[in-house]
Amino acid sequence: MRVLQSILYALLALAIWASGSNLTASPRLTTQHSATLVCVEQVWCNIAQQIGGPALTTTALIAAEGLDPHHISPTPEMARKLASSDAVLLNGATYDDWALPLISPHAQIFRAATSENWHEGDDAHLFFDLPTVKNTAHDIAQWLSHIIPSAQPDIAQRLLLFDKNITALTIQLNAIHKLSPEAPFAMTEPAGERLLLAAGLKPTNMSWARAIMNETGLSPRETAQLEQTIQQHRIKFLVKNPTVTAPQAENIEIMAHQAHIPVVSIGESLPSGVLWQEWIHQLLGQVQQAITQAASHP
Repeated sequence: MRVLQSILYALLALAIWASGSNLTASPRLTTQHSATLVCVEQVWCNIAQQIGGPALTTTALIAAEGLDPHHISPTPEMARKLASSDAVLLNGATYDDWALPLISPHAQIFRAATSENWHEGDDAHLFFDLPTVKNTAHDIAQWLSHIIPSAQPDIAQRLLLFDKNITALTIQLNAIHKLSPEAPFAMTEPAGERLLLAAGLKPTNMSWARAIMNETGLSPRETAQLEQTIQQHRIKFLVKNPTVTAPQAENIEIMAHQAHIPVVSIGESLPSGVLWQEWIHQLLGQVQQAITQAASHP
């Protein structure tokens, strides 16, 4: 963490944030000192809260770790929170789209997924995509500064610090790429795929991993190829999603351990008490350690 802090303090990059917007503020919001925002996932509320500070109150519908938003059935309490909030921040990309019909027509809706960063079949875990997170943070800052002008200076400072954190993470991604360009890896499920691709690493079994995620049935041929890849040590590390309990995924993890191939755990839930950027920094540190370990045991 000291390395991350030293990088942050050394950065001189300034965020360019355009004030003004085409958003229409309601009279109620322009006279209050804070706004409310609901997210399905804790990770998006964590990001929004860092930007809004005391001007924003966030509520995550899924607070427990290890729950898959795809398989959540909304409760009446969730519906009430969505209907009464000033704004809602969704991941989108089919990840939490079930919340859309429950949102008040007067609420501001933010969706991380856009036509530019996601298409059908792509990895839906957009909180692992640094440009998407940065754009979403800027959208939150623009909206909140518009409806609560008195909070604008504080929000601008928070946004600047957040941008510096993203720059530091980008430096860490580049360092991994330089350490082992296009290092091959395998996954039991594609959580973290966007982050690893941004580090210049090379996935070897994404079709198989997506079949696990979508529960569409595995190809025996692809399973055999993955097993052979592990047995022949043709990957630097294996990524597992700890929330996935499919027997096929567990078997692949066992094989990796038996072959002394490092296993990196990347889940979908932000750990309790950790900021988003700290979480990403820790995950990238595990990846870097795995690559280094693989290099010392060819």
